[in-house]
Amino acid sequence: MTTEIDNIHLNYSESKPELSEIQSFYNGATVFFLTGATGFLGNLLLEKIIRTCSGVKRIYILIREKKGLSTEIRFKELFNDPVFEVMKKEQPNFIEKISAVIGDCKLPNLGIGEQNIAILKNEINIVIHSAATVRFDEHLRTAVNINIVALQDLIKLSQQMKDLKSFVHISTAYSNCVGRDVVDEIFYKPPISGNQLVKILDCLDDNYITKITPVLLNEWPNTYAMTKAVAESEILTYGKGLPIGIVRPSMIITTYKEPIPGWINNVYGPTGIVAATGVGLLRCMCANPNFVADLIPGDFVINSILAASWDIHIQWKEHNNSNNIIQSNCLSDEAFLPPIFNSISSNTNPLTWGEFSAISRTVSRNNPSSKLIWPVMLKLTGNKNEFNIYCFLLHTIPAYIVDFLARLTGRKPKLMDAYRKIHKFCDVIAYFSLQSWTFNDKNMQSLWNRLSKLDQSLFNFDIANMDWYDFLVKHAQGIRLYVLKDPLTTVEEGRKLNKKLYMLHYTVITVLTAFLLMILYYIFVLIMK
Repeated sequence: MTTEIDNIHLNYSESKPELSEIQSFYNGATVFFLTGATGFLGNLLLEKIIRTCSGVKRIYILIREKKGLSTEIRFKELFNDPVFEVMKKEQPNFIEKISAVIGDCKLPNLGIGEQNIAILKNEINIVIHSAATVRFDEHLRTAVNINIVALQDLIKLSQQMKDLKSFVHISTAYSNCVGRDVVDEIFYKPPISGNQLVKILDCLDDNYITKITPVLLNEWPNTYAMTKAVAESEILTYGKGLPIGIVRPSMIITTYKEPIPGWINNVYGPTGIVAATGVGLLRCMCANPNFVADLIPGDFVINSILAASWDIHIQWKEHNNSNNIIQSNCLSDEAFLPPIFNSISSNTNPLTWGEFSAISRTVSRNNPSSKLIWPVMLKLTGNKNEFNIYCFLLHTIPAYIVDFLARLTGRKPKLMDAYRKIHKFCDVIAYFSLQSWTFNDKNMQSLWNRLSKLDQSLFNFDIANMDWYDFLVKHAQGIRLYVLKDPLTTVEEGRKLNKKLYMLHYTVITVLTAFLLMILYYIFVLIMK
């Protein structure tokens, strides 16, 4: 399948060069266990390891039934996405390396059957835990089961793996953002332990949990951030003696270059902003234009995770050797402290919300979508009262007018319902766009500097040298192609539509202005009487 965006990748398999250090780590007998393979990061991880580390022996992926589709069907359909096209060309026999493990992170022991558990205990060398519910408004019980309990169960299972070399837990840079301005690559005290939280929820029904969730969250912005914070502490509780570590990405957005530029399959965070702005729906946003938007491309995150997995193993071996441990399953008096890597952009290549908005808006205006419903504009404000006024003028009034006309013509009104969802999305993201944090990434920078030149080219995550404008062009085009399903061949159609909408836009503004002036005039007359 050919995409609209230039397919940029490096094919190392043709020349068959000497393996790099990281490739050698994954080569041969190495066996993967990957959770969250059907999600955005999981897709990229699966694609990258097969394409770049073709010597991997086998990859087990945890997969569950969803929306009436069996695990078998989901497994087959997984590789139909454009993100796997490059991999399939370079590694045509890729399917022979992948085995599906039926399971569900919402269930005890990840819902894995005894037979598969026995296989995992005997064969797995590397675990990457990317499964999570990333919905900010997820029910607390569900968030706890997926983000905390599943991690506990996976660590317990890993303790029984005979030859575990590395375990990477993917968290978030915002897991420890409450009550501090600086977030270091260290463990922080959680608001509550995982077991305490589980005991509380086990005593309550779902409706009561919904009612008391704001109390349990306290200062935490949502169930996602809170459960991720608690999950990190579970690594210290259950992961003693394991070669385990954490990667904390900030706001993950589309890929930059590999396997294809601009690929994305969700509308979370900044991706949703660009998608809604690109069709003219989102016209104002509550964000401080001077604050840093800590964005990180998806392929950079994946590369840092695979590099961190290698480095965790190196650090764990060095720790064991320094403590005169001969067998890897013997524990030292001085426990191995799991390393943490903040995968962020703000330290070495900061981008403000104002810059992000301006570039994304310019790209969308220059290449308007054929699915426009209103001209592209995006007004940023750091004042919530001002934002509410903009929402009323730019969202609510036009939505009521359009829905009223829809009713008159016998069509179903949809715009106001869409804006209710958008305003809820804006409220959620405002917590992060109206604040600024300093995320230290000394460990991540040190990891980058330890990589060989070949590994730096194969697993690039050097954000310092990335051109934000070049990336955000690919970002907007990728969202247009993969989220809006609007190919670049419709640009001319979009330009014609944009002209018509601008005419309608100014007509509506003129009518509304005249209407408001008339109301003000009558108010003035009444006051004067």
